[in-house]
Amino acid sequence: MRQEPTITDRLDERPRFNPRKVAHTDRKALFYRFGAGALTSIAAGALTLAFGERVGGIFLAFPAILAASLTLIEKEEAPTDAREDARGATVGGAALALFAGVAALTLGHLAGALALLSATAAWLIAALIGYGALWWR
Repeated sequence: MRQEPTITDRLDERPRFNPRKVAHTDRKALFYRFGAGALTSIAAGALTLAFGERVGGIFLAFPAILAASLTLIEKEEAPTDAREDARGATVGGAALALFAGVAALTLGHLAGALALLSATAAWLIAALIGYGALWWR
C-alpha cells in the first residue's frame, strides 16, 4: 500500500498557474470560497467592534478561504494538490506575520512610507526564502 505524501515531502513539479482551470471553476465552489471569506471578514469586524482594532486586525490576516479551498481542491483534484496549497498558505502566512511584526515595530518610529516599505521588503524576502526552501531544487 502506497503511503500518501506529507506536507514536508517534495513533489516532482513546481506549482504553477493554469488559466484554463480558472475558466472551468465550479460556481458552487466559488460560492463556498467567497462565503467563507465573507463570514471570516464579518467575524473580524465584530471582534474589532467588541475588542478594538488590534484584536480585529489580527483576524483580518486569517486566511479566510483556506479551509474551504483546501477541502474543495482535495475533493475535486487530489490530496497532493491540496497539500501543496497548504504549504503555500503556510509560507504566505508566515511572511504576512513578519510583515505585521515589522510594521508594528516601525510605524510611529519611522516615516509611514519607509515603515511600510520595510515591512513589504521583509514580507517579500520571507516569502521568497520560504518558496525556495519548499519548492526549489
